[in-house]
Amino acid sequence: MTEASRTGNNRLIAVLFGLMFVAVADNQMISPLLPDLMSAFDMDAGQAGLLVSVYAIAAAAISFTLGPLSDRTGRRKMLLAGLIVFTGATLLCGLAWNFASLFAFRAITGAAAGTLSLNITACIGDHFPYRRRGAAMGLVMSGYFAAIILGVPAGAFVAEVWTWRWAFGAFAGAGLVLWAPALALLPSRVPAAGMASTPGTVGTVHDVSFINLIKGYGRFLARTGPLAVIAASFLVSASTVGFITYVGTWLRDAYGLTTDWIGLVFLFSGLGALLGSPLAGYLSDRVGKREIVVVSGLAMAVLLAGIPWITGLLPVVFAGFILTGIAGAFRHAPLQALVTAMATDEERGALIALKNTVAEFGIAGGTALCGVLYVAFGYPFVGAACGVMAAAASFVIMIWVDEPGEAGEPEGPGETGERVRT
Repeated sequence: MTEASRTGNNRLIAVLFGLMFVAVADNQMISPLLPDLMSAFDMDAGQAGLLVSVYAIAAAAISFTLGPLSDRTGRRKMLLAGLIVFTGATLLCGLAWNFASLFAFRAITGAAAGTLSLNITACIGDHFPYRRRGAAMGLVMSGYFAAIILGVPAGAFVAEVWTWRWAFGAFAGAGLVLWAPALALLPSRVPAAGMASTPGTVGTVHDVSFINLIKGYGRFLARTGPLAVIAASFLVSASTVGFITYVGTWLRDAYGLTTDWIGLVFLFSGLGALLGSPLAGYLSDRVGKREIVVVSGLAMAVLLAGIPWITGLLPVVFAGFILTGIAGAFRHAPLQALVTAMATDEERGALIALKNTVAEFGIAGGTALCGVLYVAFGYPFVGAACGVMAAAASFVIMIWVDEPGEAGEPEGPGETGERVRT
């Protein structure tokens, strides 16, 4: 790799990191702002929760719809369009005049964030050869953890010093700042020759119908590798979010921790994840993405199942959550890189879209299941269920997913980079 191409790759990683950061921070920031929003618009807790739900639903719906289309129009157009809509909608959230307007603007923002998330992952798959994709994915995905650790507290600070409206304005400003580097540095993917629409694919805007989408996505469900990574993503999302959702309640009930101490637990867990993500990506390129995903997933399963059974040893629990953050980061980036290799350049966006949509269902199902278990049996049973799901995800990857290059398979789409220009 020449010095010029290395510099170009580093700049692209920086832009994608920034896009990931603002999209995730805007999503997570809503939690500390909810009390202020409830007061401003005279909302109850149920209405406030709808702001979170509509964001996730819109992100899943747009991802499901636009995934195949991004394979035809290119990631650059989708990322720039998503950034424009994200910036405008986030600004409008800060200008909302009632609950209905805020609800609508959060839906639009969620759709834009879903567009960004889908195309960030696909862009990495398009631009970086598989043998170096883990490191690139690890660096970009660390933007997810940085957003939670740095972005959310920053938004909360702005809201405390000024108002919640300025918090939305700050992230709209961040999106605006990213516009120039995104326009200059995002690569334009050159479609392969003969990429005309084929039966069961989406080739143009006019082809985007529910029937064509289902036919196109059905092709992945008929293939072992893509089906396995989709199933694993469902289990990973269900176990992780189901476990995290009730952590605060358990720490308060079992140890009497106040909100600020619970926040510290999340902070240090997030720091572990932030530091672990680039390292995980680097190691996965040398050891193998599948191996890192399987081992870290099994470690995650042990931690999820074991931590809730610890009683009276808060420092051990604290250390356990730090290890959980590291294990989660070690699993996240290599799994994303592995997903991108389960499809060709011409269908990568569609697979990522389907995976993201199924993961949202995993979040909903895991949270619901763990809520029932927590009320009926307590947090140890939540941990046990999440541990089983995390272990199952690892076994699915280990048994049914071949690392590209194994079993006579090619090195993976985009290995030569012939279809990407900057």
